[in-house]
Order: sequence, then C-alpha cells, then structure tokens
Amino acid sequence: MNPYISLIRQRSFWIPVLVLALFDLCLQTGVYRPYLKKGSFAANVIRNTDYVLEKRAEFEPTILLLGTSVAHQGLSLKTLNETLEPYGEKIQSIAMEGTELVVQDALVRNLLPKFPKVHTVLHILEISTPWVDQEDLQIHTLAMLGELDRRLAFPLIYEFNYNVRYDDLGFLAFKSIAYRRDIRDFILDPSKRLKDISRRKKEAKLTPWPHENTNLPSISMFPEVIDIKSCLKITNPGNGAAAPAGSDQFHKKAIWDTCGLGATKTPVKVERTKQVNNYFHRLKILHNDIRQVGLENGQKIKIIGVIAPYSEIIKNWRSPDRNRIWEEEIAKIDPTTVLLDYQASLDGKNNGDYYYDLIHLNKAGMEKFSAIFSADLPSILGLTRKK
Repeated sequence: MNPYISLIRQRSFWIPVLVLALFDLCLQTGVYRPYLKKGSFAANVIRNTDYVLEKRAEFEPTILLLGTSVAHQGLSLKTLNETLEPYGEKIQSIAMEGTELVVQDALVRNLLPKFPKVHTVLHILEISTPWVDQEDLQIHTLAMLGELDRRLAFPLIYEFNYNVRYDDLGFLAFKSIAYRRDIRDFILDPSKRLKDISRRKKEAKLTPWPHENTNLPSISMFPEVIDIKSCLKITNPGNGAAAPAGSDQFHKKAIWDTCGLGATKTPVKVERTKQVNNYFHRLKILHNDIRQVGLENGQKIKIIGVIAPYSEIIKNWRSPDRNRIWEEEIAKIDPTTVLLDYQASLDGKNNGDYYYDLIHLNKAGMEKFSAIFSADLPSILGLTRKK
C-alpha cells in the first residue's frame, strides 16, 4: 500500500490536522488582531484604517492623502487642515509605512467608498520607486494585504503582475501562517506584550488624523556624512562608534540603510526597464481604481501627484531623463493628472536639519515641507474662500 494513503487513514494523523484547522478558524475571526505586535505592518494597517473610520463622524474628509512612509512622515495634517479650513475642505491621511502600490490600491478600495465627499486624492510619489519596484511579494506587503479584504487581495496580486508563489497564497489564506512569528514572540514574552496592549489602550487620541511626525534626530547630527561613501562608513552599525548626542543606534542604522539604497539599489543611469514599465502598469491600475470608486461615490476625483523631496546627499537621483519618464507615463495614464515636483523644495545649507535619514523627513522637515506645500495648496486645488 502507498505509505501516504496508509498515513492519512490513521486517526492519529487527523487529530493534529483538526487542531490546526480549528486554531486557524479561531484566528480568522479576528480574535487575535488586538494582540498583534505594536509597530508591525499588520498592526499599523489595522490601527490606521480603524482610526480614520472611527473619526469619520466628526471628521469626514473631502481630500485624501495617499502614499508610503514618505507621506506618512513628511506632511503635517494639522498644518494642511489649518490651511484648508477657510475653504471648507478637510484632508485625511491613509498613507502608511511600507505600502507598495498594491496595498495602496487595497486601501483605496476598502476606505474610499466610505468617504463619498472626497473629490481629490493627493498621491505622494517618490522619484526613485519605479527603478526599485518589487517583482516578488514581500512579507510586509502580504501582512498588510491580509488585514484588508483578502477576497480582494488574491486577484490583486495577479493583476499587479507579481511572481506569486504557493507560500504567498498560504500566507494570505491561513492566519496561522501569517501570524506565526507574532504568536511566537507573544508566547516567548507574554507579559511585555500585554503591557504594550494596556499602554496602547490608554494612549490619548487627540487629533482626528492617525499620525503626526515627532522624530527629532537629523542627518546633520553626523556632520562628516557628506556623500554616500562617507555615509556608509560613518553610520555603519558594525563600526562600534557611538551615536552622537540627540541621535541613537536606531537612527544611525536608518541613515545607513537608506545610504545602502543610494549605493546599490537605485541606478543613477536612467533607463526604461521591465521594473519601470511594471511600476507604471501598477500605478495605472491604482489611479483607475481611485477614479472608478469616485464615480461610484458620485465624484469625479482629481488626482494630484506630488514628487517628494529627498536629501541632497542623493541629489544624483534627480535627472531630466527621470523626470521626463515620470511626466510621459503619468500623461499616458491620464492627461488630467497633475504632477508637481518638490524634489528641490528643501535644498540649501540647512538641508541636513530636515531629514531623519536620506529619504524620510524629521519633525522639522515635516513642518518646513508642510508650510511650503500648504502655501501652494489652495491654488493647486483651485479653491476660493467660503463666505
């Protein structure tokens, strides 16, 4: 007899299978979601989406901010809303850390139908992203997709041209797989996790938007960092050097990580590659879905793309050819899309004071960039003051 057939005929084989199936069904109900590790991608997407929906009754937006951590950290919703208040407009953010376009699409399709007054989406874009776009699904992308509508996630990963593997499908289908590392950490140190959960519930929620950047450290705390080569040497976590006053080892490593992106992963020579074409294919799906949901809401949504500023240390990422490709591809997607270039908006002798690392702004940078952008925003939106 075939040994596999013999195995599945044994009752002892089905007992652990049944236990695992029941355990996964229990996780599918969402019973574990409140206990997810704080700061994990899955927990972040739950917290942010739940929060903007919870605040909808008192703060229903007419404008949505979309993007990755660059948008999440880089724009002050307080400043933008103070600017928009005289015009009767409100802006809410669904920008989140680590969100590839497929996750942004899932966020739009889950949240935008619930905000029927939204007439404009500000999409914060990063000039380098098409040249480093992912072909394989990353764990953090799967984790976020799994906490949104999974029925939507399965067709989306194929529509967005990912190389889908069986373990990717398993991650989306089974919570026992998606939560395995989180549950392991919970078992190893349950008291720490329970304390985190208790503190989280006591945190004061003072604003109607989910986040405002409070990071104080800056690149200028490392004055010898003047280019990629010096950055990799000085901020290397393995060099044993202490972080300067005001910084710490997490900040030092964040700078080093983004310097690594500048050194090896983002090409200075600009060409239309398979990755570039795939990125704009994905961007077209996202923008088309924004417009489609808008029409279902009774709105003809205007999309405004904003190319965010990066540190002057990676100034060689800026080039006329890269800008031209962006302009051409955005026009192909929809010629009505507005594309605004803010890459040089924070250039100057104080540039290092505004950046937490080479890509993300700190609190001072957020305030500076928000002031610049909000001054332009009424004219960008074509607003007139309410009487």
